[in-house]
Amino acid sequence: MNGSAYRTRGASAIIHNSQFTIHNSLFDSSCSGFILLLGVSKQFAELAHHNILFSPDYPAEFEAIFEQGQPPDDPTIYIAITSKTDPQHAPEGGENWFVLVNAPPLDDRYDWHANQQAYRDRILQKIADFGFDVREHIVAEQVLTPHDLAEGSGAWRGALYGASPNSPWAAFKRPHNRSKQIEGLYFAGGTTHPGGGVPMVTLSGKVAAELVLEDLQKR
Repeated sequence: MNGSAYRTRGASAIIHNSQFTIHNSLFDSSCSGFILLLGVSKQFAELAHHNILFSPDYPAEFEAIFEQGQPPDDPTIYIAITSKTDPQHAPEGGENWFVLVNAPPLDDRYDWHANQQAYRDRILQKIADFGFDVREHIVAEQVLTPHDLAEGSGAWRGALYGASPNSPWAAFKRPHNRSKQIEGLYFAGGTTHPGGGVPMVTLSGKVAAELVLEDLQKR
């Protein structure tokens, strides 16, 4: 099948969802992220489940990330508060904040260990500048840097979406969902087709499952 020289043993099919590290190392990385997980003892009526606080200079933000390897001084900030939709996600009178800003993939141009606290403070100050000063209401907090994303998920350079999608041909360079070398091996996850992010990763699992069923019917 498919000209495969090898096949899986002990299983009719295997769906593999780890990172394509070697493949990703051959291409530029997508951005990473800097994340604040906040338990907040106040409710902000002006905010919704999904919120975006835009940078006034979008081009400069991405120049800092991809050209300079630095986290932007004035980034776009995404805030998700799931307790807006399901109040059981936070104690009464409080909220759960997921705060995400784009960050450069890991390299030696920025020291996250040395600068994590300062950048955390910068992000909270910018949120306050938009009128949502949460600092005095934080009762629980976890900070995740690109190092944490790399170590916790195995993501190459802490990249959120695998290889960089900034090319007309990027989608065609992603590993396929069916192995060409090993019969019965299939791939799912953020570094294969169709791409990164929860909806696309879920879809990749659906595609892989459909390929498994299709191939099993041919045997």
